Amino acid sequence: MSNSSNIRSKNSGGRYHQGHYLLQYPDKYMGDPTTLVYRSSWEFAFCRFCDFNDNIKKWSAENLAIPYQIQNDIGQLETHRYYPDFYIEMTKKGDDETYDRLLIEIKPKAETETPKKPVKQTLKMLENFEYSLRTFKKNLHKWAYAKEWCEKRNIKFVIITEDDLKKRGLI
Repeated sequence: MSNSSNIRSKNSGGRYHQGHYLLQYPDKYMGDPTTLVYRSSWEFAFCRFCDFNDNIKKWSAENLAIPYQIQNDIGQLETHRYYPDFYIEMTKKGDDETYDRLLIEIKPKAETETPKKPVKQTLKMLENFEYSLRTFKKNLHKWAYAKEWCEKRNIKFVIITEDDLKKRGLI
């Protein structure tokens, strides 16, 4: 089956693809298939992986909300909801009766590592560094809440980067 048979996508200025994923095996999907949106080519590749993998029995995208709190710039606690990219239930190797449950976030590797201060410190580079640092800290905070939430429910929280997707042949 070709990729084009299950893609409806919008190209965002050539930078990355996003669109609605058309399920080939809708009985496996948990949720409304008309709302299944991928926000990058990596997420599209992972949707295909979930859809066509016989070991994955159930899956969903951005279907679970994890509440978390973060302190704003003036010291007040704000409550937010974090929607990880995917939830999957898959059989363990060699055991069709036992399932692993995983909550998966797909992120660029650069966003999972502490940003490095730029060598050349122009205003724009420092602003970009500051933004990257804030994003990194916010992600760490969300992921800490997600790990705790998952542990209470016997779910594994996994962050997947482009390296993982390449290693598995998905991109």
